[in-house]
Amino acid sequence: MKRTLPSPYFKNSNSNLITIISEHHAWRTLSGVQTNDYYAYRKALLNGCHLQKASFELRHPEVMIYDLSNIEPNFNYLSDDEIVNTWNYLNLRTSQLNSSELRKIKGDGLSPEIAISGPSKPLLLEYKNSLIREALSNFSHNKQFSSMKPTIRGIAKNRLLIATNDETIDFHNRFCEFYSEYISHEHWDSSLALNTRYIYEYHAIWHKIKTIAKNKIFLLSAGLPLALGYLATTGDRNIFFSEIHRQNDPSLLTRDNDFLDIFPHTSSSNEPWLIIDKAYTGGSLRAAANMLRKKLGYELDVKTLALFPKTFSAFMSADYAIYAGKLFEVRSHASRLDRENWHTQLITEQPI
Repeated sequence: MKRTLPSPYFKNSNSNLITIISEHHAWRTLSGVQTNDYYAYRKALLNGCHLQKASFELRHPEVMIYDLSNIEPNFNYLSDDEIVNTWNYLNLRTSQLNSSELRKIKGDGLSPEIAISGPSKPLLLEYKNSLIREALSNFSHNKQFSSMKPTIRGIAKNRLLIATNDETIDFHNRFCEFYSEYISHEHWDSSLALNTRYIYEYHAIWHKIKTIAKNKIFLLSAGLPLALGYLATTGDRNIFFSEIHRQNDPSLLTRDNDFLDIFPHTSSSNEPWLIIDKAYTGGSLRAAANMLRKKLGYELDVKTLALFPKTFSAFMSADYAIYAGKLFEVRSHASRLDRENWHTQLITEQPI
């Protein structure tokens, strides 16, 4: 009778026992394990296994051309109508791309964003800059931008961490000391969370967020520069971190263990919580809300804030959203939006 031996690597169906035959060593036959689970691979190495064969799957770099949910400063001098017209123009131009080097990123309901990907980041940036100049030239003959007051419709990640205050830098250092325990030593120099250089800029909207709930929890790793930008602006130290991993997260390849807790550690809190994260579908926000209630109590008052939501469902499933530099209470606007045009309708909607 054939018997399946127990294996320390079989955490899931992605690991299998295999037979390895070495033809040039007198057909020497060895047992082994085949896996696409990074943690199973790491554990196997620690148990004395040797890497026999590897393949690599790499994602092309991508560049955001235009994002209505978080508009770049280049467009601060455009009116609401011009913002929408520019989106229509850039959407049409990028839809005409027919190149192996440049490809428009598509998705289910990704209405606000116009993004491209390809094998060369410099080529992507060159195309973006050329296209933006082309789009802005359509308005330059109508207005003298230098004489206009800009409308800030986004929050940029352009503030140097080292140029902030001591309180922000100290919080960052304490976080890195804690979080480094979860990252493999060989990845300390490349981990995004451990090597934050730029954080999000000063923006009046951070002060509005401060009033929603006492405790704010940001989701790693995108949440770190957001939280530090919030802290540097408001001085509010009631900020926490957790981690929700979803599909195609390359940061999983840099760690020894999952971070499944809250930092700084807290075991109870009767005060309201606000979960803040960038949102494509809203799935991470929902998962974080479930995690928080499971850890701290199901009666907990938990609200969610979708940063720069990229789909109608991401906006509608949150309690609050930041879109085009404005803070929205979702239920106050839901009845006026439709699935096809919500991304442009919010440009003219009045925020909180």
